[in-house]
Amino acid sequence: MKHTFTREQIRTIILEELERSRDDEEAKELLRQIVGINEDEADEFEKKLKKARTFRKVAGITLLGAVAILFGGMAALDGKQEAQVQNDVEKVQQLDDETLQRFGVDTDALKDPDAAAENRGSVYPTAELGLADLSDMTNKQRVKAAWNQIDDMVASGELQYKKARVTSPLPGGMATLDYDAIPPNLVMPNSLGTKDQYRAWLVKTILKGDIQNLEKLRKFVYGSTGKWPSGSGEEKSRYAGNAQVLPPEWTVALDLYQDTLSTVVDDIADGYRNGDAETKQKILQSNGVETPEQLEAMLNKFLYGAGLQNIEITEYP
Repeated sequence: MKHTFTREQIRTIILEELERSRDDEEAKELLRQIVGINEDEADEFEKKLKKARTFRKVAGITLLGAVAILFGGMAALDGKQEAQVQNDVEKVQQLDDETLQRFGVDTDALKDPDAAAENRGSVYPTAELGLADLSDMTNKQRVKAAWNQIDDMVASGELQYKKARVTSPLPGGMATLDYDAIPPNLVMPNSLGTKDQYRAWLVKTILKGDIQNLEKLRKFVYGSTGKWPSGSGEEKSRYAGNAQVLPPEWTVALDLYQDTLSTVVDDIADGYRNGDAETKQKILQSNGVETPEQLEAMLNKFLYGAGLQNIEITEYP
């Protein structure tokens, strides 16, 4: 027997399909902002999207909610999306810990997001420098207060923005704070932690204590700027003049990348300068080059990309 649908059933099916399609596009856009949209990040994007789709089915939630819960990016959501994701969070909170941990969900943060944020952001006292007291605030209020504190310090001259060495389609480019000028107990808006706390998170989560992950850290720093929101409330991004502001977390990630890259390059250069003929040949081979001039050019290309000074191997005294 041929099955037929009533007009109302057809309308419901069409609306559900439109909603599903809109959810998919919103989820992909959020994930693009988190991962980046460069060619190098394509595999990571597809891998994360696949994981989010699996989690969506297990948890019975939207794809947008799955992306936000698994990979972050709450600051990039608008008001309607945030309300939708909050409903998904409540559903996910009902899942057992074993399932959550299998997907890498931070169960402590899921059970009490505000408490988890407070644990990250209130470890250091703020009284000494007269910084904002973020206790007894919601997550959104903390983000806004942290940015207001930075805005006030920029206005007073305590902090200054400088041009960031990153590619940007914006005519004014990108602006960033100087790492050393950021007070050690300043609570940063995106992570709600200090720069030392965020640096430790980068070492643990991105570098994972392994120098082989240095390229991963480079992509984390120089990937899509969409993963580095600098707005609060309805504001998506802040601007210094006509340059879009990168959050202080970006500055911390850049400083860690520069320090780590410098250490690696210095070790390679010193090993070549001071090594015997056999050692020098091994260093050339392990770096995929044939001559010291090629090794020097390769290392300096990395240094230039990170905004660091060149080194000399072939003319070293």
